[in-house]
Amino acid sequence: MNSALNNKKLQISFLIFASLLIFLGRQLDTGITNYDDAYYAQKAKEILESGSLWLITFAGTPAFDNPPLPFWLTALAFSVFGISSYSAIFSSALFGTGIVLMTYRLSLLLYKDCWIAFASAFVLLFPGIFVDSSRRGMVDIPLAFFVTLAFYAFFKARDLKPWYLVFGLATACAILTKSVLGLFPLMIAGAFLIFSRQWREIINPWFLSGCLIALLLGFSWHLVNWQHYGQGFIDAHFGGLIINRSFGGTKEPFYFLGYTKDFLKNYWPWLPFALVGLIQFGKRGFIEKDRTSLLLFLWPVLTFLVMNTSKNQTLRYLFMMFPALAIITAKTISEWLGPDKKNTALITMTGAIAATVLFVNVTPFQAKVTLTGSSKEVRELAAVIHLNTPEDQTIGNYHLTSSNPKLAMLFYSSRVIDSPLTVDAPVTNGPVTASPEDLMEAMTSNPEKTWLSSIGQFRKLTAQYPNKFYLIQANNKYAFFTSMKNRENIRYDFSAIHLPVVK
Repeated sequence: MNSALNNKKLQISFLIFASLLIFLGRQLDTGITNYDDAYYAQKAKEILESGSLWLITFAGTPAFDNPPLPFWLTALAFSVFGISSYSAIFSSALFGTGIVLMTYRLSLLLYKDCWIAFASAFVLLFPGIFVDSSRRGMVDIPLAFFVTLAFYAFFKARDLKPWYLVFGLATACAILTKSVLGLFPLMIAGAFLIFSRQWREIINPWFLSGCLIALLLGFSWHLVNWQHYGQGFIDAHFGGLIINRSFGGTKEPFYFLGYTKDFLKNYWPWLPFALVGLIQFGKRGFIEKDRTSLLLFLWPVLTFLVMNTSKNQTLRYLFMMFPALAIITAKTISEWLGPDKKNTALITMTGAIAATVLFVNVTPFQAKVTLTGSSKEVRELAAVIHLNTPEDQTIGNYHLTSSNPKLAMLFYSSRVIDSPLTVDAPVTNGPVTASPEDLMEAMTSNPEKTWLSSIGQFRKLTAQYPNKFYLIQANNKYAFFTSMKNRENIRYDFSAIHLPVVK
């Protein structure tokens, strides 16, 4: 190929620059979503405020569900750039860029072909589910980066054994990112060595040292929390949050087809090429004894099969196998195209990436969750809620859910929303949603408490009980209010606080 674009340095520079612009573009004022993003951002915020690196909290309560590495990095971004939505996604965007680069470098290492390497990066970027997640502050992208780095180091260790130490360190970081899901590099590498009958490699001191590093460093957080909290941590982390979430509960009988449905829905146009490629790579690996093909085959297949046993299936949990699928797809397409078609395809791929950069950064168009403003109504109310709710007081919850907008509100206003107001019902032997009369009783017993509800519910309240509620501030979604008796204590003077509380 004679295309000027088929130059390694040019391709690497272009991919890094374009990935950063795609992942970080239009992030300064879009906000973060209420659920995972705000939950993780709040944990990092509390790490920064408390200085506690190992004992993670959420709303001041010990949190045992996630290891701390992504939160350390987000807290570091908070300390450098300030606490903001932008800082909350910054490290994820860097990891997304790192995955693109590592996929390129790994493909180049294996096949010494710049076209395959660039095509691998392109397949990873499109369709946009990977891009969308790289623009969010969750833990799946960091996990995918460390898994990819681990396999890059594992391939490098074929020629230089000390790379096994990097393999172990990357795996440790994967475990510190998402607990037992970080064990996939060890599991797949072990299966590869067994299937390829590399018995001596299994007892190689460098490999064993890498495995030891992975386990000791990777489970260091678990050990610290077990020592501090005892059996309660083990029960909560491994029992309630891993075993029950993955294997407990009742789901539809064919839950194991969840990931298959997701791929059929979201992995176009690459799905046919990936399936054909997997068949070819499996044949080369097991029949022709090609070790590179065998490992690239085992990486996604074992990940897919193991994760399918879980009843909690979300496609982003499989991002750790996307780089392997991208390389397999690019290699398969490369074998079908002639030089002229490859030149044309390279120009097309470059243009598509450039167009995406422009779409994200210079157009107002919205696509997927991360180009749409998130938690807008929460951010509008955050300052007045922070001002009028004392730090030691929670916000009453009238007819809102237990988690929405609780998670985002805590991050943006540093104030906690209660669980929804309920009352005991003797007939049903359990709590039921509170009525307007129940709210009036609660406000009578504590007239200085502030409350949050939907704007629709607030209008119903004021219609039924005129002159009983004082509306502090509202928007098209939420109403923040208190009792009329508390009206004289409400403040609108923001001169003493820095605005916004969190941008």
